[in-house]
Amino acid sequence: MRSEQGITAAVNRYGDTVMRICMVYLKNTADTEDIFQEVFLKYAQSDKAFENEEHKKAWIIKVAINACKDMIKSFFRSETTELDDLFFPRKMSAMKQ
Repeated sequence: MRSEQGITAAVNRYGDTVMRICMVYLKNTADTEDIFQEVFLKYAQSDKAFENEEHKKAWIIKVAINACKDMIKSFFRSETTELDDLFFPRKMSAMKQ
């Protein structure tokens, strides 16, 4: 587990980059904020020793991109229903026949 000071320094240094990457992928502020928290939580819990700042930056960016891709995939797995089917099931089923 990393120190609070180290986590704060990483958020201050790379937070804007993570937010921009997430907004490009997700185009949604709420999901971007969720991934932002997830990325820095993973960083805080990681015991990985980084060779230098560039290595740390690359790791954080890769974690952010992978988390965004995972969230995008989860949307396609969820089953969707048309609102008309929820509110007017008989009307829609009669129209389909």
